[in-house]
Amino acid sequence: MTVRFAKVEGLGNDFVLLMRRESSPAALREELEHLRAQAPAWCDRHTGIGADGLLVVGPPQSPGAIAGMIVINADGSRPQMCGNGLRCVALVLARTEKLERMLVDTDAGPRTCVVRELDPGWVEVDMGPAVETGDVAPAAADGRTFLGVSMGNPHAIAFVGPGEDPEVLARVLGPGVSADPAYPEGTNVEFARVEDSGRIRLVVWERGAGLTAACGTGACATAAAAVRTARVPGDAPVWVDLPGGPLRIDVPANPEAGVLMAGPARVVFTGELEL
Repeated sequence: MTVRFAKVEGLGNDFVLLMRRESSPAALREELEHLRAQAPAWCDRHTGIGADGLLVVGPPQSPGAIAGMIVINADGSRPQMCGNGLRCVALVLARTEKLERMLVDTDAGPRTCVVRELDPGWVEVDMGPAVETGDVAPAAADGRTFLGVSMGNPHAIAFVGPGEDPEVLARVLGPGVSADPAYPEGTNVEFARVEDSGRIRLVVWERGAGLTAACGTGACATAAAAVRTARVPGDAPVWVDLPGGPLRIDVPANPEAGVLMAGPARVVFTGELEL
């Protein structure tokens, strides 16, 4: 059996994308179970295609949506949302359907995407409101307190001092905090430093994927936390610098309004995989 795929990436957060828009609900459910089992092998960077996860573009579920996005992490787990992945899905749909604006269903709800440029891809997404979930001091956090924010998926955010390295902290503390009993379903873990320029340097340990080059929902959650704690102003663009590059995040002062994310997306190559 041959499976056609596209390798896509946004700021180095990379995925294997499969188009399944014509699948029936029953067929898609069956295939998703197979894909979850296959994900670790396909995502392996030495013996597989290599990726942080899989993106399955299925049929829409809500009125007005053009498609649905299902995310499978490299370990086979299924998160509710992926911001970088959604930009990639929107870019592929824009190229095939000749659309600029579209509604895409996700496990966190429908999201509006606007593809401003096709080559190179630049996509804006209304990520929905950032919901505060409370502060937690996990046992694995070495005495740090994390701000909880949901972007449809969970985030635990720690703002660090000027002499601390977010990447070192993410590598050392990220795995333990992500799996800490304080988070029964696991969590994405963000270590952020607000620079004098107002930009935010961010490194993320992603639930189910580990240390990644970028995390779109993490950037949104962190920018929202920075606004809520008066570290940066609301209703103004905030640039979040991740290891893979910058994302522009607009956090409204109204906590019930959607956070806007803008950043690049790219189709790296297409191919076929023999099962």
